[in-house]
Amino acid sequence: MDEMPCVSVKGDGPNGRKIDGFLYKYRKGEEVRIVCVCHGSFLTPAEFVKHAGGGNVTHPLKHIVVNPSASVYF
Repeated sequence: MDEMPCVSVKGDGPNGRKIDGFLYKYRKGEEVRIVCVCHGSFLTPAEFVKHAGGGNVTHPLKHIVVNPSASVYF
């Protein structure tokens, strides 16, 4: 788990909520995947933003906060 930075996103709008997860794949040349902690689902950044109640965004990675140092789960 040390190599899986924590991420979070807060959806906008009336159904927006904060969702936490872990970066699963983030190497150069690979598509970024995020594991959602509430369901254990593997999501793209756009799916992760939508999961939090956000809409379609042009640059979903700009809405996701990465915390590489500390894990609140372990």
